[in-house]
Order: sequence, then structure tokens, then C-alpha cells
Amino acid sequence: TLSPLDIFKCALLETEDEGELAELVERALEIEPDNPEALLLKADLTEDEEERLDILSNTAEAVRAALNEMEVEEEDFEADELGMVYLALRQRMAFTLLSLGDGEGALAAAEELLRHDLDDEGATRNLYYRILIERGDWSRIIEETLQDEDHQLGWAWARVAAAFMLRQDGNAETAARMFWEALAMGPNVPFYMLGYMDEPGEGSGEEEDFNFAILYEDVWNLSRDLLNWFSRGVLLFGLLSGRFDDPGEEGVGSEEILKILDSLGGREEYDRVAPLIRGDDDLEIIETLAAQRCLAK
Repeated sequence: TLSPLDIFKCALLETEDEGELAELVERALEIEPDNPEALLLKADLTEDEEERLDILSNTAEAVRAALNEMEVEEEDFEADELGMVYLALRQRMAFTLLSLGDGEGALAAAEELLRHDLDDEGATRNLYYRILIERGDWSRIIEETLQDEDHQLGWAWARVAAAFMLRQDGNAETAARMFWEALAMGPNVPFYMLGYMDEPGEGSGEEEDFNFAILYEDVWNLSRDLLNWFSRGVLLFGLLSGRFDDPGEEGVGSEEILKILDSLGGREEYDRVAPLIRGDDDLEIIETLAAQRCLAK
């Protein structure tokens, strides 16, 4: 026989309506006020970041105490149901701490998560690199990416930013090579970052790229030179791949984009590479741009 709390848990899995979900969470907490899964969901539904952090930190502390009492070793957390709830709480804490500007706290949470073999499609690694970027820890990013065998989008774009920021005498050759390699991993990602493409619809297969772009969209504003260089590469590729051929509702077509590219110093690269493009295959265009050493200066 299912308990009232079990019934609410089943209902939580079925509903997609946020208002109904919030109501179910509150009813579950009326039955069991310290239920960690319900508190985790409550935190997810809490818009105020300070309030969300309070829920997450208090719940994580209580869950960690319970795990210690049960003598569950830390290396076994991902194989334990309650341990997985704890790790989920810490992951959300890391995101919230980063958003609140607590880089030290966010880094500590991320480093704790990285000690575990999480099947999260690279979300923790992406967050970890994002935190290092926020801290301006460029040398550490380069060191970490050289050792990292899990080549996710965070790995790719973090090393682009770090290589550009560490360039010497205006030589961006290494950063340029990394830029084109990162772009090949997800050609639409930088267009989401700069707002040139709208949020994709469900089932498009682009949801993960969009969510990553939202996490990293502010990276390029850390330096005016970085933003201009990054934008130059994005617009150059966008023009050559036909992404601005249809102005759409915004009315920003290829002519307007070409003017912006010119102001960013990319017109010469465009004029040089455009005659070499023979089709609309993204990867072939990216290979041509890389071969022509675009963005290297």
C-alpha cells in the first residue's frame, strides 16, 4: 500500500504544470517537512536566489548528516539513493552560489562534485569551467583542459576564452584554432550566446546547446577585446553559412551584419574567404576558415 507521500511522489513525476507541481510539493512537505526530494523540488521552484540557497544548504547539511549516520562512504554516494539527492543539492548550490557572486563557495561545491563519476552529460564540468572563467583563473583553465579527456562544450569554450586572454603581443593564433574547434562542436551555440537565434522548440535536439549557451553567454563581456574578437568570428561564420540571409522579424539581415563585421575588423577576412566557399556545409566552412587562419590576428 502506497503512503500519502508515495502518492504525491508519483504525481510529481506525472505533472508538467509548474503551479500544480508547486502545490504537490507543498502537500508532500505537509506530510514530511524534512523530505529531501520535496525540498529539492521546492528549491527548483523558488525564484529568489537567497531563499533558494537557504533551502539547498540546510537540506544538504541534513542529508549529509544522515549519510554519515548511515555510514555511507563518500565514494559510494552515486550508488546510494540519498547520496544522489545530496549530490543534486550540491550541484544546484554551485549554480546558485555562482549566480550570487560567491565564486569560492561555487568552486568548492563543483570540486566536491567532480570527485564523483556523475552521469550528467558534462553539466558539472561545464559549470566548473564557468566558475574558473568568472574567477579569471586563465592559467588554471589551460592546465585543466590539457588534462581533461572529457571534451564537452565547457572544455572547448573555456580554453578559447583563456587562450585569448593569455595571448601575447596580439597573437591570437592559438585562440583562433581553438575557436574553430569549439564552433565545430556546436555551430549554433555562439548564435544563442549573442542572441542571434531564439530559444529552440522542444524536440529540436538543440535544447542542450541552448542551455549551455545561457550559462556561458556573459563570458564574452569580461573584456571588450574578447567580445569584439568573439563576435567577429561568429558573424564571419554566420554570413558565410547563410545564417543571416533571412532577416526575419528582427530585420537584421546579411547587409547589416556585414557592416557590423566591418566595424569589428573582419571585412578583409570575409572578402578573402567568401570566394572559397562552395556549399553550405557547416563543418566544411569552419575548416576553410581555420585553414585561412581567420581570427589569428
